[in-house]
Amino acid sequence: MGTRLPLWILLVAALFLAQLSWWGYTLWTRGEAQYQIGFRNLQQMKALADIELDDRMADGTPARDAWRAIGARFPGIAPVPQGDEFELQIGADALEALGRERRKRQSMVAGEGSFFLALWGVALWFLLRAARRETRLALQESNFLHAVTHEFRSPLQSMRLAVESLIRRPDPQRAPVYAQGMLEDLTRLDGLVENVLAVGRLDAKAFETTPRRLDLAEAVRQELGRFQARVPGSQEWLEVDLPEQLQAEADPAALGPILSNLLENARKYGDGKPVRLSLEAHNAYAVLRLSDQGRGFNAEEKRRLFDRFWRAGDERVRTAPGSGLGLYLVRELARAQGATISASSDGHGRGATFTVRWPLAGERA
Repeated sequence: MGTRLPLWILLVAALFLAQLSWWGYTLWTRGEAQYQIGFRNLQQMKALADIELDDRMADGTPARDAWRAIGARFPGIAPVPQGDEFELQIGADALEALGRERRKRQSMVAGEGSFFLALWGVALWFLLRAARRETRLALQESNFLHAVTHEFRSPLQSMRLAVESLIRRPDPQRAPVYAQGMLEDLTRLDGLVENVLAVGRLDAKAFETTPRRLDLAEAVRQELGRFQARVPGSQEWLEVDLPEQLQAEADPAALGPILSNLLENARKYGDGKPVRLSLEAHNAYAVLRLSDQGRGFNAEEKRRLFDRFWRAGDERVRTAPGSGLGLYLVRELARAQGATISASSDGHGRGATFTVRWPLAGERA
């Protein structure tokens, strides 16, 4: 998905870079100017020393005596022997000190400039990432609204058609069929509304889990019974392997949405192939696994599998039903009660496995 930075971000980034460049150029040229000023001062000092030395020597004072008398007033100027005489020149120490100050200023400008340039790059990267995330979320939320609208409209239209059929052509033999269809549509609507309300309660911090010791195997059996009553024909594609009992620390109120959403996800992406649900004790955890043989997912999709509003496939051309809240809700409900959830797949077309782990009873820290 392509991402374009907002114009104001580009303008601010360009302005900052221009300011940084101007700041670096100004300090660099100022440092060079200071070096040239210092060098000219030394040259002027040498010229003055030459004049005063010549004046003293004009009185008959030997050159070396004359220099000893005035040398202290001209720091940075040194006599250089020229046979029996000597010549005044700018001292090497003075030139070295002047060059050292020049290099120090250049290093400061280069170091600070590099730091601020790196800071600019990091800030621009964060802005780009934020813009990309904002674009992605906007697309996902827009898709969510369209998906929810469709999810509501389809069962409502189906129920409307069934009711109109019963009114226009009353048929006692067809009435149970229409009633069963309306019940399925109502169940679908109820599940969607429950997911949206549950996410709202989680966002508002109004949902509190109360993990307690319970027979997780029996609780799963009860939830499976409710799911199979809501989804006719699920016995045909759902294979169940549960122990007689398994004591774990879990919240029975949160178990229903977790199991229901995982089963709905497996039904949606399982391509009609068998789905296997198992529960077992492993190390210090009660482990629930739900495996399908359907669409699967790749490594890129795995990183976002439990994100809110995210669904497999291209957000812009999606045709699969769903709101993108199911797996997000499963993860949040699992976290809230101290459980964990993970997902694995060998890639597209190779199915997927979702694993939920609860602490065994008496194992919670």
